Formats: sequence, structure tokens, C-alpha cells
Amino acid sequence: MAVIIREEKVIEGKRYTVKVYRTESGRFVTEKDKKKAEEFDRFLAAKVRGIEDEMKGTGLLALKGQKRKVHELWYEVGKRLKFVMDTSTVAAEDRKFVWRAIYDHVRELHSGPVPERAIRDAETSHFAYCYRLSRFPRDFVDMVGDWTSWSEFFDRREPKNDPRIIEWLGKKASESNVSGRQDWLRPLTKAIHREFEGRDTTVFTTEELYQRLDKVFSDLKENGQEQK
Repeated sequence: MAVIIREEKVIEGKRYTVKVYRTESGRFVTEKDKKKAEEFDRFLAAKVRGIEDEMKGTGLLALKGQKRKVHELWYEVGKRLKFVMDTSTVAAEDRKFVWRAIYDHVRELHSGPVPERAIRDAETSHFAYCYRLSRFPRDFVDMVGDWTSWSEFFDRREPKNDPRIIEWLGKKASESNVSGRQDWLRPLTKAIHREFEGRDTTVFTTEELYQRLDKVFSDLKENGQEQK
């Protein structure tokens, strides 16, 4: 499936917004593909605007810009973006284009130009991170850090290169021995980076990786979450 992306183009000195049909490189976009892309574009517009209307109706949109509580907004947005990961709706190879296309339809969840990172690597964009956040239990999200802390965690090279680190954190979310501990995600993110800086974690088995991460976590706990 092709996905419509709106891009700014300068033609004969004038700036225009044009539709570009994006798909995996080397694949020819047929008229049938274009028709499906137009249908999906209308679907995406309705979904995104529906999410915005819902966030406004619940009052969550008012949290935008509030550092300590804005994660509540982005968590709920992320839950409603799970359709992007549904292969019956979006093919896996097209997800990166859909994360980018969302910016063409938002009105109040984002303002201004499309962020450079959404153009360069849309799977690390704000809305992709909203979805990742929503995969964790809500009480766990509230407990361990604010939106900035979560964004920094997703941004780090280690979780980016090895999704098992995010899976490991999800495992921590189900363990009772982390309950009651507040705002420890940022120091944990830094500790993981120190542990694996310059190393390729994908060479470890899952068991080895989890053991190393567990040690990082236990050391952090013993040291009282230093370097917060």
C-alpha cells in the first residue's frame, strides 16, 4: 500500500504543498495503489481528528505544555494510535510512512512545521513514542517518570537498537518490587547507557541481556537512584 505524505515543494519560485505517494523504494505505484492511498488518507484524517476531538472533550488536551502531567495526554493518544500497528489496517513496511502522515492531519496535538525527526526517521517521532508509552501499564507510567523522562529513554541508542530493552522494562512493570519507587526512569536510562556505551547489545542472548539489566537496576536501587 502506498501512503500519502504532504511535502512542501518550491516550483518556479513558488512554494506548494504536494501529495507524494510513499512506498518501499523500488516499488512502482499503480493507479490502484493511488486509489487505496486516497482511501486510507481519508481514514487517517478521520481517525486523527477523532482523537483530537476526544482529547478536547475529556479535557486532556488542556494538559499540553504542562511538564509534569502531559504524559497523561500522550498516553491516551498513544492508546488510540494502536491501529498503526494493526497489520490488517497498515502493512508493517508502511508504518514509518503512516507515523509521518499523521502530522499532515493533526490540528491541535501539534502545531508548526513537521519536525525534522519525523521526516528523517518517523518511527522515532513524537506520535510513535506516544504509542510506545501506551504499551506500559498506566500506573507504572505515572510512577516512574514524566514525559521528558520517557522520551529520553526511547531516544537513547540502546533501546533504539535493541527492542528487548523496552521489553525488559515492560517486565519490570509487572514486578511488585518496583512499586512505590518514584521518578527513577531518567537515572535508569543514564545507567543503562553507561553500562552499554559503545557496545552492541544484540550479541547477548535475551537471558544475558536481562541479567545485565537487572544488575544495573539493582545497583541503581542500592545507590539510592543517584545522578537523578
